[in-house]
Amino acid sequence: MTSKTKNGNSAAPTEIPIITRDGRDFTEAKEGLARILVPFTTKDASDKTLKNVEEQQNVFYNPIQQFNRDLTVLAIKAYGQDILAKRRPANADRVSKRKRDRSDVGRDNPKKQEKAKDAEEAAQGDTPIKPIEGEEEKPAEAKQSGLRFTILDALSATGLRALRYAQELPFVTSVTANDLSPTAVEAIKRNAEYNGVSSVVNATVGDARAHMYSLLTQEEADDAAKDKHRNKKGGRNTNKPKKYDVIDLDPYGTAAPFFDAALNAVRDDGGLLCVTCTDSGVFASNGYPEKAFALYGGVPVKGFHSHEVGLRLILHGLTTTAARYGLAIEPLLSLSIDYYVRIFVKVKKSPAQVKFLAGKAMVVYNCDQGCGAWETQYLARNRKAPNKSGVGVFYKHGFNLAPTADQLCKECNSKMHLAGPMYGGPLHSTDFIQKILDELPNASDDVYGTKPRIKGMLQTALEEFLPAPKDDLASCKEDEYAAIEPYPFYFHPTSMARTVHCICPDEDSFRGALRHLGYHVTRSHCKRGSLKTDAPWSHPINVDKVKEHSPACVLLRLGEKEKEKNEAAKDEATENETSKGETVMNGNTKDETAKDSEQNKVDKLEIVFDRKLGRDTSKAGLVRYQPNPKENWGPQIGSGSDLASVKSEEVALVLRRPQGINRPESYDIYSLKEEGGHLGPSFHLSRVHSTSAPQRLIISDRVPKYLRSGPSRHLHVVVSIGSGTGLALKFYNSVLRTLLYHLNIHVLEPSADLAERSKPGVCNLVITQHANTIRDFASELRGSSQATVQHTVILLSGDGGVVDFLNARPPTEGPDTEANLPLIAILPLGTGNAHFHSQHRLSNGIPEFPEPSSLVRGLRTLFNGEAAPLPSFKAEFPLDSRIITFENSDTGVSRVSSDVSCIYGGIVASYGFHSQLVWESDTPEYRKYGAERFKMVGQQLLQENHAYHAIVELDRDRHAYILVAMVSNLEKTFTISPSSKPLDGQLRLVHFGVVSGEKTMEIMMQAYNGGRHVDMKWTTDDGKEEGVGYDKARVVKITTLEEDDRWRNVCIDGTIVELPQGGTMTVKTEDEPRLQVLVDRSVA
Repeated sequence: MTSKTKNGNSAAPTEIPIITRDGRDFTEAKEGLARILVPFTTKDASDKTLKNVEEQQNVFYNPIQQFNRDLTVLAIKAYGQDILAKRRPANADRVSKRKRDRSDVGRDNPKKQEKAKDAEEAAQGDTPIKPIEGEEEKPAEAKQSGLRFTILDALSATGLRALRYAQELPFVTSVTANDLSPTAVEAIKRNAEYNGVSSVVNATVGDARAHMYSLLTQEEADDAAKDKHRNKKGGRNTNKPKKYDVIDLDPYGTAAPFFDAALNAVRDDGGLLCVTCTDSGVFASNGYPEKAFALYGGVPVKGFHSHEVGLRLILHGLTTTAARYGLAIEPLLSLSIDYYVRIFVKVKKSPAQVKFLAGKAMVVYNCDQGCGAWETQYLARNRKAPNKSGVGVFYKHGFNLAPTADQLCKECNSKMHLAGPMYGGPLHSTDFIQKILDELPNASDDVYGTKPRIKGMLQTALEEFLPAPKDDLASCKEDEYAAIEPYPFYFHPTSMARTVHCICPDEDSFRGALRHLGYHVTRSHCKRGSLKTDAPWSHPINVDKVKEHSPACVLLRLGEKEKEKNEAAKDEATENETSKGETVMNGNTKDETAKDSEQNKVDKLEIVFDRKLGRDTSKAGLVRYQPNPKENWGPQIGSGSDLASVKSEEVALVLRRPQGINRPESYDIYSLKEEGGHLGPSFHLSRVHSTSAPQRLIISDRVPKYLRSGPSRHLHVVVSIGSGTGLALKFYNSVLRTLLYHLNIHVLEPSADLAERSKPGVCNLVITQHANTIRDFASELRGSSQATVQHTVILLSGDGGVVDFLNARPPTEGPDTEANLPLIAILPLGTGNAHFHSQHRLSNGIPEFPEPSSLVRGLRTLFNGEAAPLPSFKAEFPLDSRIITFENSDTGVSRVSSDVSCIYGGIVASYGFHSQLVWESDTPEYRKYGAERFKMVGQQLLQENHAYHAIVELDRDRHAYILVAMVSNLEKTFTISPSSKPLDGQLRLVHFGVVSGEKTMEIMMQAYNGGRHVDMKWTTDDGKEEGVGYDKARVVKITTLEEDDRWRNVCIDGTIVELPQGGTMTVKTEDEPRLQVLVDRSVA
């Protein structure tokens, strides 16, 4: 092996040390005491700069995960020292017994004595570990103790974790590094040899589950052999256990598929299982409840506390899996870190402890649409009771009372949603955390580069514990089995203030107010600004008293008026109680009176926003919540340097990197690959760094102005999870979120206030919770925006999201009207996506070949588009007109209606076959089929072939199809108005009379043939010339004369309105725009 620089001279600070092994060139990445060799590609073997080498290393080494690895090494060290200290006395007894036995056997035979001595010495330790070049040999603690300590790195990749375990844990005797890829296993062996730990690190290739299950089958075979072979004294052979002391699961995504195998392969007398899950989009969001249940056996919550719920869901998956084998787990440390979770649990064989599991599993009733309150419900009950003698206590396991909450929130009367089941016990062991913190000062700063953050996060986790309610019964050893978290979850004062529409007190004042009332309050490690408390949610500090802190309440003396009102009510209540006498103590009234009395006591407490009392100075200077460690930090994407592997039709963004000293101009090329599968479409984003860029693509030098947040512009991302076939959230998590991170645009927490949204490089995330979320959000922008603040909205939706924005904002008056309109950028994730496809229709009709997907086009426009006013029209309706929709309810699918007088649109207003098709295909049953639903319902309507009785100011009173279009395409390939140009603002009327179902289908198929239906002519049976009418219009009036209300439905951009008999819909263009839309530069 040789080490040199790329130019063959001694290494300078700006040059790259190159290691050559077996004819290949490598560079080195170092972390802790471990070093891994990173190979160069053939193309990169020359002219490498330090910056480009760092990018090459990111494919093999993710520095962001150093915190995870540092923490894991320190946690295993604390665990190992404790567990080995407990095993040493037992091991010493066994060694002493072997000495006596050998002494008795070989007392009269010197050769046997010498042989026994040699065997004893061999059993005392293993072959010393060869130190890494330049490092001192570590203490052979394992050799000195004679104790076996093994670790499995089940999904090892480059083997970095295994290398660190072998060199930084002095008591480790063996580390198995397993990976499914033979190439990865080859790299592990190469890195182990390079670090001088080949004798300790054993690299294996294969499925991690198969490897772990193989230990179980081996153990069963050993047990069978033990039954056959007993020693002369009748005792069993006492071979060392084959299971691992520690198993580390660190996959990309969820670790759930490995739970069963890992629990069977780790020691069941207190073995340690370390688990990482990075699928936070599943366990900590509200987008995939069905997937969360499939993986972890529970449903997540919508709310600020979702990350703690995610921890509890994963622990629930572990506990229920372990319980099937009579195993119990004890969480030692459970952390939500950045975009993943890291959990350390101890596994123990204990059927008695498993009995307590049902009493520690809970469901949560969550008020996610109102005030944010929650109620917990445990599935069973572990009740402590005195035994018959009255001296001791024991636990009874039984059914629990239910439910603990009503369908509506008792605080704000909003709907309560169910989450769980999930683990309801403590998340951490205080002793374990304290042990790590005690050893942390002894850890080298050079080896553990994330020590400050480890200390801050562990200290915060240690302080999460709130005193449990007092237990009046005697304690027993089973108390730890039954322990539950009395005050789970956390909240954010900002979210609460938003609910009651007031200014939120600062964090210290809020904590001070709670502590002044006698409650305990601390923070959670999960999120900055979070609070945990034992105060009840119904307490005035949590809802009403916060409002009294706002200037408006003080100025209007609302608090004093409320007090006067409350005093009068209390006086009246006192008189009533006096008149009733003792009757109030009868029946349920006694409970109500006690509840009222308790509430009165709370109301009399004085609320004091004591900032000094709330200030926490005991641990000042801790790094409790880590800022982004570097620019473009976030989820990593696949990287490479081979431009030949990039397909031009998949390129979504090309960013130019500026030239520098010894650095030529280069490009970052981001590509999107879309693939189908039995689980639905998937999205894969990759990045290639190259000195050349694909032809015919727009190259960006920086993030466009309309995507730069600041005091004068706010950036928002709206994800409509109900649009189309429900891919919006998947696309956001897989593609857009990662792209924004790499462009240094960071997503804010839902609780972010106006000041945070005004910071540079941030965006506000909105995920739809119900059908009106987008319209409510658009109204909020209208109500809160100032004339100097502009808004850019990246809309992951179909046409319905655009309609919601059009109808949430009245015409803006004043100077610079168009400039202050919201700017929407559409990423087409609906069913038809008429706006998007019409705006991206080429004027010459010649598509790019190969043609990029709609989502690739959308991303190109997002990063390289131009703003343009979006034309719209207004549809007016007579009295008694109603918007009608289908909704799911507890009793099934129901029809819901609401009065309407006008709707703004930008696509179509129709009556007849089109409106009926949209209406009857928009049920929950049909929506799951996406665009296919239109064909399914269309065939049924064509069989009926209804003649719609209406007046359209034409020379016929019977119609099959009447449609007013402002766009060219209703779908990507369905061109309803071929003469329409993007953003031309011209209404065009497409219509034809009563024809057969076959003729209607023929006309529709010609619309799929580039819009040739508008040229169709035919002769009827009576010799009359007929055809498809296609006319320009500025105002269109349609009057329906149908008696049956089924045939009186009109459609405006997908919204269905039922007209009264004889009612008229009037459609006319709007002179002033209501929105701006981001379009391709060729259109603008």
